[in-house]
Order: sequence, then C-alpha cells, then structure tokens
Amino acid sequence: MKIQVYACHEGVQESLLREWVARGHEVYLTEGVGKWDETRAPVAQGVKREWPNNPDVLWVGSTQDVGHAFLYKWKKFRPSIPIALTHWWIPSIKRFAGTVYKFAHQISVCEWGREYLLKRWNIDSAVMYCPVDPDIFTLREEDPDPKRVLCVGNHFASRDIMGWEYLEPIMHKVYEQDPEVHFEFLGVNPEIDPKNYPNVSKRALPQNEMPDYQARARCVVITTTFNLIPHSLLGAMALGRNIVAFDLPSLHEVIEHEKSGYLIPRYDTDAFARQILQLTSTPVNPEIGRKARENVLAKCDYRLVASQYEEFFNSVS
Repeated sequence: MKIQVYACHEGVQESLLREWVARGHEVYLTEGVGKWDETRAPVAQGVKREWPNNPDVLWVGSTQDVGHAFLYKWKKFRPSIPIALTHWWIPSIKRFAGTVYKFAHQISVCEWGREYLLKRWNIDSAVMYCPVDPDIFTLREEDPDPKRVLCVGNHFASRDIMGWEYLEPIMHKVYEQDPEVHFEFLGVNPEIDPKNYPNVSKRALPQNEMPDYQARARCVVITTTFNLIPHSLLGAMALGRNIVAFDLPSLHEVIEHEKSGYLIPRYDTDAFARQILQLTSTPVNPEIGRKARENVLAKCDYRLVASQYEEFFNSVS
C-alpha cells in the first residue's frame, strides 16, 4: 500500500510510520500546514520525503490539510484517491469545518470524540486511539521521586481548555501543606511563572526523552477541562505513573477512579490538591500503575493501532 502522510503530530505519527515501513508499505511524508519537527521525533528510516505516484490513501491530521489533499488529487487528476482525516484534537466548530469534513473519511481518537463529531456535525467516524510504543514507555523498577509532580503542557499555542486557572489554586493549596513538592511542566506554554512559586520548573523535551522524565514523577497531573485523551497522558499511564485529572467523559475510556488513576470532580481544586498531597506523602501502589498500563496497551499499542489503520485504509480505497 502507498500511504501519503501529511505531517501533523510527530510524536504520535512516528511509531505508525515506522511500523508501516516494517510491514512493507510505501510511506511518503509531505508537509502542508504542519512541518515535521525532527527535534521532537525522528522520521522513521525508510519513509520517503517525496511525492508518490498514485498513492492509495492520503492521511491528514488537520482540517486545513484536507484542503491541501483535495487540491493535490485534482491537480494529479486522481479524484478517486480517498482522504482519511484523524481528529487528534476536538473537531472544529467553525462554520466551514463541517463542509470540509465531508471530503474525507473520519477517524476519532476516542469514543467520546466520535460522539462529539456526530453531535456537532452529524458525521460518523472510526475510532482508533493514539498509538503508544510499549518498548519506549515501559514500567520502571526504580521508585519515582516522591515529591515530584509532572504537569502536562503543550508544544503548541495555549488553549483555555488546559485549565491553568484551576492549576494555580491547586498548586497554592499543595504548597500550603507541603512546600517540598516540586511541580515540573513538560511543554513550552504553561501559563505558570516559576518565580511565583517555591519549587517549579519548566522544560520542553523531544518526544524520545519524555519517558525518562515522566518515570521520575510520583504522579502526572492534567487540569484540562474539555479534551480528548492526550498522548502524553497515555504515555505516562503506560509507564505506570499515577494520573490525577478532572473527571472528563473521554478519560473514563482509559481511567477507572482509584484503580488505574484518579478522576477528580470538576472543578474541585480542594479535592485535586488533597489527592496530590496524598500521593506525594505515601508509597507507590504498583497495582494502580500496572492497571493503567494494561488499560492503555489494550487500546493504544502502536502495532494494534497500525493494523486498525491498515484495515481502514483498505476499506476506503
């Protein structure tokens, strides 16, 4: 199969491209709206940086690239080539988006995302979770730093749904009880100024360095208020880290409260702070980490997801 991929989400796409090449597919990487940032994830060996002749499918990850792919088809006089669109983020509510979506076959990264797309645009989609490589995100034998809390940030522009306005009071409440807790942010845009807190750091890392940092944390927290299932959260769960997050419908698909993570009633900052304090003052419960990893790999093992995409591409070609 010839798969033309539009660069969109390097940390997620890398493992799929690598697996498809290993299975003998011809994989071509092109850039439309997004540029592949090799400091975040390398391009897999065997992926071709050229335009293929007559690809079997055009795979995109943004609304804008549906337009790029559509124009490519007509310029090449290949109107029958299918476009597959993966909604890595919540589908757009902009007026033009629904019309653009109709030119592509839809893929959601969780069941809640599928329901949202149906409700908002009356368009159905297949469901394939974000891929996770279990050989990179592995359970670690060493205990994490009991006072280190890792906060999920982003590598793109800030969005209101990341919930920084809730995280700030959570941090204040934690520090009132235990100023030794260290909050570390992975990402480039947390709206937190380290100078305002006794023990805060920020760090932007390549994708392949994230597992080591996530594994050192006692827990990984995310205060998003409206989201699908972030890849960084899935990776942390595969590492066996304890997750603390607000109780969002999407997260129920991978987290069972107090069995594979902790879901806090929205938007109870007192309860959120108490959970962090409890985790940073008691020994690790390995069963929660093992269950978290089990839940993630049942849906997200990159080899499983690669196969699901193969079947989908074949079905629409």
